[in-house]
Amino acid sequence: MSWVRVRGFDCFVAEFGSGDSSIVLIHGWCSDSTDWVDQISAFAGDARVVTLDLRGHGHSERTASGYGSVELAEDVIAVLDHLGLSDSHLVGHSLGGIIANLIAVRRPDLARSVLLIDPAYGQPEEWAGQVGAIIGDPASADSAERAAVAADLEPEVHNSVTAARRIRRRLQALALGPEVVWPTYAGMWCGEDAPGLRPQTALAIRERRQPALCIYAYEPTYTWESNLVDKLGLDTRVELWTGVTHFLHQDDPERFNKVASAWFDTNRLQP
Repeated sequence: MSWVRVRGFDCFVAEFGSGDSSIVLIHGWCSDSTDWVDQISAFAGDARVVTLDLRGHGHSERTASGYGSVELAEDVIAVLDHLGLSDSHLVGHSLGGIIANLIAVRRPDLARSVLLIDPAYGQPEEWAGQVGAIIGDPASADSAERAAVAADLEPEVHNSVTAARRIRRRLQALALGPEVVWPTYAGMWCGEDAPGLRPQTALAIRERRQPALCIYAYEPTYTWESNLVDKLGLDTRVELWTGVTHFLHQDDPERFNKVASAWFDTNRLQP
């Protein structure tokens, strides 16, 4: 575990295991590398597993700017270059899915395959206006509280697991503060070239050359991407899982780890 100095900030990086293949785990918005506790031990038996805290998140340094999704992707690219990693399996959840997809397109040498968990991309263009309404005035006295509320991505699911996760994410969002939470949130969907909106997402998917597995809990985006990849004839497998939340890799880690491990084996480096 160490801090890597890249692009003007100290990025927290943790590595586990060893092997001929490498797996890079990229967390989502208002999360950190501890989101992968159920995956690290499962994957590190025969691979080099790398996880990190995105700029401003977890143990990584907070900066005054740099929270757009493209900028965060460039941060991760810089870390992978620093570590000398290439041809890795990129695994991204939510915002991390946007980032993994951007890396695969911008630096195809870094990505052996892409595994996206309920990626936050592919949202309709009108979503940008709704995001602006959610953010409101980021300088207001209640901004941190509203950020903590927005970080609850499963408000209609109530069980012991989601209750604990809800408290954890609330604490994470409050600790990050609105100066990190809101720019990161807006960076996914606001702006003409926002990578989370459908026009830019479709362009990136068209340019993606690596094998990709996209596992969804959110049916509308699953349907949208399924139709797109079928139309384009891409090497992409799109699945919809039911009975799980946005955090499906945490809801059913045994199933997810089994599917992911099989995916890595199918797309491993050839001797």
